[in-house]
Amino acid sequence: MTLLGLLSGFTPAIVRAPTAALEAHTIGLLQGAMMFGLAAIWPALGPARVVVKAARICALVGFYANWFGAQLAAFWSARAMMLVTGGSMPAGAARWMEAVVAVLLNLSILIVVMCVLILVAARQTPQSVQAR
Repeated sequence: MTLLGLLSGFTPAIVRAPTAALEAHTIGLLQGAMMFGLAAIWPALGPARVVVKAARICALVGFYANWFGAQLAAFWSARAMMLVTGGSMPAGAARWMEAVVAVLLNLSILIVVMCVLILVAARQTPQSVQAR
């Protein structure tokens, strides 16, 4: 994710909506840093339980869908979901493009679900694992 965020920093020069490309760049970098943080705490959540596996799936789908949706919004100038910068973006995205971006950006709710699942898993972790 961090690499994708860094690479998307080069896309503002070639996309229809450069501000959305900068948003994708920032999203990729911040989510990459969050993934490094998650990797640090992941072993403390205990063995591969259903809650931990579900949190991992939510994290991967949520993070990558969020970055990919923002990047597609930049390439297509799909501005319906871009509440802050949508007004300054040029028009021209087809309805199906707007729908694809909306689905991808709405999948970022999985990141919130992941956080809740991590809290549940941390609460269920035995004290012997937490004492390490």
